[in-house]
Amino acid sequence: MKNLIASIAIMFITVFTVQSQTCKAYIPYQEGTKLEITSYDKKGKITGIDKQELTKVSESGNTTSFVMHHSNCDKKGEELFNGDLKYKCKDNVFYVDMSGFVNSEQMEAYKDMDVKVTMDEIDIPADLSVGQKLKDGSVKMDISGNSPVNLSFVVNVENRKVEAKESVTTEAGTFDCVKISQDIITKSMMSFKISSVEWYAEGVGVVKTETYRKGKLMGSSKLTKLERP
Repeated sequence: MKNLIASIAIMFITVFTVQSQTCKAYIPYQEGTKLEITSYDKKGKITGIDKQELTKVSESGNTTSFVMHHSNCDKKGEELFNGDLKYKCKDNVFYVDMSGFVNSEQMEAYKDMDVKVTMDEIDIPADLSVGQKLKDGSVKMDISGNSPVNLSFVVNVENRKVEAKESVTTEAGTFDCVKISQDIITKSMMSFKISSVEWYAEGVGVVKTETYRKGKLMGSSKLTKLERP
């Protein structure tokens, strides 16, 4: 009888805790979920594939943390670079690892150097409305090595706005998405600005993207495979 009462008490505590920590995560919820994002150039030709797997989900207090392993491959599927990105849900807000805005080829070039990364994360609140403006974010990399000259560059993500709530269909299925636009400014020796539109689905992540420069399409990507455990 005591064990039954204890079990019921634990069940109510668990339910209360989950409800109090409700957060819409724009990433898979289950460890072992695998995705593939295929990238295309402006003419629709495949340029690469990003293979992803959710390797860890953990909870601490009011925060749920996620680790997504990425394997960036060329159009033939051969791996060029791999690494982990970290995301979290805290106080009904989903936070995105800004490291994902750094070009993977740049990261590979600096792998044998001392790299210090500082960032101000972008986020996606649980309650969204069309026209809503979202928080800006940034990531800065200070790089030092054998060269007497240290390098640094900054990526700012600005002017983020909820454009619409739409249904998007790809080879992986049909998803209810929130459409977010933004400007991405990279600053180093020179500045480079692009604009992008991203479609996020709760429990999945980015389903589709389009990238523009001076109003012209540069490339796109879409979710082409989704495997749940």
